Formats: sequence, C-alpha cells, structure tokens
Amino acid sequence: MAEREIKYRGLKTFQIFSGETNRVWIYGFYLKRGTYGDPGPQAHIFVYENGYEGYRVEAETIGQFTGLLDSEGLEIYEDDIISFDDGKIGLVEFFHGCFVVRHDKSDDIRPLYDIKNWKLKILGNCFEHPHLLKKISAPKNNVDDFQKVGIVESITYNRK
Repeated sequence: MAEREIKYRGLKTFQIFSGETNRVWIYGFYLKRGTYGDPGPQAHIFVYENGYEGYRVEAETIGQFTGLLDSEGLEIYEDDIISFDDGKIGLVEFFHGCFVVRHDKSDDIRPLYDIKNWKLKILGNCFEHPHLLKKISAPKNNVDDFQKVGIVESITYNRK
C-alpha cells in the first residue's frame, strides 16, 4: 500500500520588536495541546527540524493538504482559492467526507478528485485574499448537496 502524506498548515501571527504584526504559514502535523495557564487545548502545528517543535496557530486557519498539486507544482490545501483553465474559480473545502471545489456564484460543488486532471492554479487562500471570495457562494448543508457532489457509499482514491 502506498503511503499518503497527511499534513496541515496554520497561520501564526506574531509581533516583532517594532510593534508590527507578521503572519506566517506553518506546515506540519496538527495537534490540539494545552499547556499550563491556557484556558484549554490550543491549536498547534508541529514541525520536525532536529526534534519536534510546536507552534500555536489560529485555529480557524488550519487546513489539510489535499494530496494534489496545481499546474505549477504547488500543494493544494483546504481553503485555497483555485482557478481553472476555463476561467472559473472555486474554493477548496472538506465537505461530507471528501475534498470538493465550490464554484463561483453557484451551488455547483464537485469532488476534487473528479477534476484533478484539469489545469488548476492556486490564486491564494480565503484568509489572505478574502476579496477573491466575492464570486463564490456560501455552502449549504442539506440533503441535496449529497446529490450535487455525487457522493457514493464508498470512494476509491488513486494513490500515486
């Protein structure tokens, strides 16, 4: 069985000495962890560099790697905004057990594995480029969405 890479990213915000805030993406594995004095478990991304080091990240920014790359070789993550060769754009989401793309201004959502052979290009993500989301509608969570996505009882993935 081929091994599948499972990793996450999260946005860390910190202040530098001048008082400015910087935001940087941390890539690694996700874990909720509590430390002494915390109000409860906090979202962390752990990175292995000469031992594991954990970084507290903003919980709402955590997204999982889909296992796919865009046409330029960049990793596609949950919450990325992607464009297709036909000019449409979409938001990558994890929806009812699979990664999907929600297309612009419609209820059209398609499983990402259905469109992986298209020429996809990452335009940004919904946290750093929210202006790109104006064309994309909000998700609807109802029974009709299962039919639109085409989810079946068992899904097989190509593991290459």
